[in-house]
Amino acid sequence: MLYFAYGSNMHPGNMRKRCPGCTFVAAARLREYRLAFTRAWASWGGGGVADIQPAPESIVEGVVWEITAAHRDALDVYEEYPNAYTRKDMVVETFDGRSLTAFAYIARPAGNHRPLRRYLRQIIEGAKAHGLSPGYIAFLEAVPTEA
Repeated sequence: MLYFAYGSNMHPGNMRKRCPGCTFVAAARLREYRLAFTRAWASWGGGGVADIQPAPESIVEGVVWEITAAHRDALDVYEEYPNAYTRKDMVVETFDGRSLTAFAYIARPAGNHRPLRRYLRQIIEGAKAHGLSPGYIAFLEAVPTEA
């Protein structure tokens, strides 16, 4: 199955740890959504964690992974599905123009929170590792953080 990651699960080290044996498929764009930080997460020191919210004329870039049902089960536990996040099938466009259907986690919003710098760094490192666009990486680097 295909999974669209847009937060810390873009980082290859995180995915190797959480989903051993998963496979990178493609860098991709999700249109009509924006990146937000709508939940505070205790395991990240109470800082905001990534979410996607509908937003006309916006784009979220991310990574498509091929995962197994066991991987999804592990991610469900990590993402606190279904209490903190829900899952939704999304159509994403790969950087080489293919359309893929992949599921993504969408938070149950609980305000707006600044991410911790170390959490945002994981997102940026994942974006760079998978060749997301320079403009999107610059956007990520400009997100205000907490220490």
